[in-house]
Amino acid sequence: MKVRKRWWRTAAFAGAATLVVGLAGCGGSSGASNAGGGLPETVKIMSIKEMTGPVSFAGIHATRGIKLAVEQINQQDFLGETDLKIEVKDSAASAQKAASFTTQAIADESYAAILGPASSSQAAAMSPIAQKSRMPVIYTQAGSEGVLVGDYTYRLTPPASSYFGVAGDYLASKNIRTAAVLYNSGNPTLSELGKKTVPGLAEEHGFSMQSSNGVPRDALDFTAVGSEIAEAAPGAVFVLLEGPQNPRAISQLRRNGYQGEIVGMTSMGAGNLETAGETAAGAVWPGNFSALSKKPSVQKFVEAYKAEYDGEIPNNYAAEGYDAAWFLARGIEQAGSVSRTAIQDGLAGVAKAGFKGAQGELRFQGNDVRVEGVLAGWNGSKEVLVMPSGS
Repeated sequence: MKVRKRWWRTAAFAGAATLVVGLAGCGGSSGASNAGGGLPETVKIMSIKEMTGPVSFAGIHATRGIKLAVEQINQQDFLGETDLKIEVKDSAASAQKAASFTTQAIADESYAAILGPASSSQAAAMSPIAQKSRMPVIYTQAGSEGVLVGDYTYRLTPPASSYFGVAGDYLASKNIRTAAVLYNSGNPTLSELGKKTVPGLAEEHGFSMQSSNGVPRDALDFTAVGSEIAEAAPGAVFVLLEGPQNPRAISQLRRNGYQGEIVGMTSMGAGNLETAGETAAGAVWPGNFSALSKKPSVQKFVEAYKAEYDGEIPNNYAAEGYDAAWFLARGIEQAGSVSRTAIQDGLAGVAKAGFKGAQGELRFQGNDVRVEGVLAGWNGSKEVLVMPSGS
């Protein structure tokens, strides 16, 4: 009988800081060098995440989701006598670091695959290197072009445009006839939503766009543009901004007298509207995950996460990290080998079949995941589920 050891060791998050999840059983060596097939006692995975710097919120929460998944995978003997071991490298805000870690993982035959970062710039620097060397990489977030460059690169966060239609359904139910959009022009995902997705929703649902305003990535003063939008009084305003920008923009819109619907993005979640309080009541946002969903696979994840982290409610980054780790484990299990090419074949098989995870029912379009969108909202003091209300 295998004796298991469990530990989660955190080193200083500087340079190539490393965390380790899921130590293998006593004796034996780790590695991914058994190209002839079969699984060793330990399968080693490099996870390249932004554990420090401006995007650390995504890296830290994704890593918590990965940690939970790996503990479950190992405790359930999902890979038989084999354990997963995750080593986390801190890429901070550096595409160069991310690319360097990728090169290190490729050169070290003991690494079977990579779990990639949230930053699109880092992912785009990594993907061509990984694809050329046939190293499987699974990303979360990283929604820009240039990330999925071949059959060895996967993404477990659906493109925002793929689930944003739930916002159009919501506005149609409110009989909205006019709208404006305020978007962060320095964020590729938010810029694409503002320039392409929202106008597409307007055409589909029959409301007209009164104005479209892009603001710099670091903008925090929305007084002037808020005044212009409020004066025009559209039925809805799409506020597509990064986390700390959202409460400021909403507060300034309301102070200028705007009383209509406000639709945002997932960056409004995870408590980001708390500083706006009642002023932001009624704001809604489409998302790929809500801890309030009643779907069994979602609630199973939420309860396990709360038990692991002292009652903390998981956000979308944690759910995506969890699903990425389970996707990889399923690929390895199907491959029956830690040969990188075999794992890629295994991942392709899992993607073709899909599976149920923290985000609900996961289906793939190529190497890019798709899920049913949900609409969350802020009631002035907490996050609530708006649509679908009963799922």
